[in-house]
Amino acid sequence: MKTLLIMQSNKNITKFYLQGDKSIAIRSLILCLYFKGKHKIKNLPNSDDIKSTLYVFDKIGMDYQLLKNSLFIDSTNIKFNEIEIDCNESGTTARLLIGFFSGININCKIIGRKTLRKRPMDRVIFPLLDAGVNIQSKDNLLPVNIFKSKKLKTINATLIIPSAQIKSSLILYAMSRNGKSIISGNIKTRDHLERMLLDLKYPIKVGKDRIEIVGNKNKSNNININLPGDISSASFLICAALLSKESSIIIKDVCLNRYRMGFLESVIKMGGNIKINNKRNVHGENIGDIHASYTGNLKGITIDKINIPSLIDEIPVISILCLYSNGKTTFKNVEELRVKESDRIKAIIENIKLMNGNAKEIGNDLIIYGNKKLYNTTISDFNDHRIFMSFYIANKIINKNYRFDNNVDCYKKSFPDFLECIDRIIK
Repeated sequence: MKTLLIMQSNKNITKFYLQGDKSIAIRSLILCLYFKGKHKIKNLPNSDDIKSTLYVFDKIGMDYQLLKNSLFIDSTNIKFNEIEIDCNESGTTARLLIGFFSGININCKIIGRKTLRKRPMDRVIFPLLDAGVNIQSKDNLLPVNIFKSKKLKTINATLIIPSAQIKSSLILYAMSRNGKSIISGNIKTRDHLERMLLDLKYPIKVGKDRIEIVGNKNKSNNININLPGDISSASFLICAALLSKESSIIIKDVCLNRYRMGFLESVIKMGGNIKINNKRNVHGENIGDIHASYTGNLKGITIDKINIPSLIDEIPVISILCLYSNGKTTFKNVEELRVKESDRIKAIIENIKLMNGNAKEIGNDLIIYGNKKLYNTTISDFNDHRIFMSFYIANKIINKNYRFDNNVDCYKKSFPDFLECIDRIIK
């Protein structure tokens, strides 16, 4: 599975067709475990996180076939027995599967590796405990053990942390329980799962401040989806184009989910030369084409707490744009960055200082100052894909011949074609 690149030499524009959105892909794969039928997922990414999710299919003996970038699945005879799942480094896979396997009520052990073992699982464990799930974990970290329970009930949870992973995990649990479950509170986060279920005519109601799910319904269903391009992957290409003189790119068919527009909205506010064309709705998701071109006069801005959830994954790459902007940029209340694949506040500040830039944290705010003379440096990637990719671009802008330690491969977690794409922009 390769990213398709098309050169338009007559207009000096590079067109990109990116692999499918990782968040939607993982949710689609897990839904194939719930719905009995014959499914087709097109434009499936080949990132490490997707391979970790496909590992579940292998463990349960799911009948599937991968042809180029399309996955064909037959789940009509799916059966679940006691199982142990290694989620590798995929936090989304781990948290969503904790909810799913708790709901179908089997003995299950969820494990992970390296950084994933350090990431908190209490955010999904606690509401599941309230629903009667027999779940055990030392210090609320992986491994998580789920045991059959006779006390399971529907969910009635109020989300404190604005997290799509928590929300999706609880929805997947609720889908296997008889009766109506209610999720309220901070639900205004990426809503790919809700949109897919609505598109499949599943009985879910999404209101302004609450979600209602009726469990054990419509279990026979066929999923047929063509995944749109990943906006998180697109953000790196956009950053490179905005900072590389004479660059102009078009990224086709990108997911424009309303709760993931924070990156584009913030960069446009910074003065970025970005246009969105060919907007349309496919399978309940908004998609479109993004045109980004070199911008030499970016400006610093303040990004308030309310906007942070819609760009939480893109803060590392926005920080690179901040280094080349006039003035300072402030990210308000970004404490959630501390529990990603690394402490991203620490990682961003450390790498900026290594490049002779200026950044600091005040409480839970991240502040970055622009327009300082920057120098190439060895990237401290913290084994974090987004940190590596962001600071690779920063170093590449300084020196187009920049090279890095070939042993680094953490970017393959989400964007295996990253290096090839960036080399087509910064040249």
